[in-house]
Amino acid sequence: MATPEAPLREILKSISFTQLPLRHIEPFFEPTKHTTPQLFIYGSPSSKSSLPTFDTECLRTLTVLKFANYGFDIQYTNEPNGSPNGKLPYLLLPNGQAIASNNVLKHLEQSGHTLPESKLNSEIVYCTMVERNLVPIVEYIMWVDSVGFEKIGNGRYLSDYPPFVRYMLGWFKSTSVAHDLRVRQPEYGAALDGQVLYDNAIRVLDSLLVLLDDREYLAGGPSQLDACVFACLNILIEAPVESPIRNALLHTDSKYEPLVAFALRVAEKYF
Repeated sequence: MATPEAPLREILKSISFTQLPLRHIEPFFEPTKHTTPQLFIYGSPSSKSSLPTFDTECLRTLTVLKFANYGFDIQYTNEPNGSPNGKLPYLLLPNGQAIASNNVLKHLEQSGHTLPESKLNSEIVYCTMVERNLVPIVEYIMWVDSVGFEKIGNGRYLSDYPPFVRYMLGWFKSTSVAHDLRVRQPEYGAALDGQVLYDNAIRVLDSLLVLLDDREYLAGGPSQLDACVFACLNILIEAPVESPIRNALLHTDSKYEPLVAFALRVAEKYF
């Protein structure tokens, strides 16, 4: 027995879809074609700071690429949703492939741009220590602390947005950073006590000071550890935000002067 859908089905069968689209409209704008990989990071091309970004992961990734003599150009953006994992930084290759920051080292190996072999057997231990205890104080100052957020997070990265949009984006980012800190370090608690963050960071600086001794690099040569420590130290030094950890690094006769000198030495050589 015929059904109500039968006539429609017959009509659809008679239509040829092989010629679709029936009309092609040329795009008004062609995307810019690059022959060099592009690294997208938080920042502003109009910034007067000597650092291209005050974001730890962006600066760490940028430094790793420089350590590996990898050719790339910097693209400033404050839109992390354009990346493969919704986070900055990411590397966009000329063929259109986008590489998240956690896959940059793998890409370097595949493209023949490897970091020098580390001379520090316990490098992964130090990297973990830095990521758990030094990176959090930097992220806290930049995105969670009210003064740092107004000067860096809100003032530097979101100033081009309308006030309401700026407030909402800033709130989302600040909340996300605070949540990540609590997830990674449950011992910080719901209040994210700045003093606890400071105490943990100071203990890490003491360990790094012993490790550095009189060497040029922490791991004997340019390494992941050196890139991460450099990023944290230089952001703390260069960011226009006063903090106890910055004062500990820069006050007269600071015992951390060798670490500060290391950070400035790497900055002068690679930036």
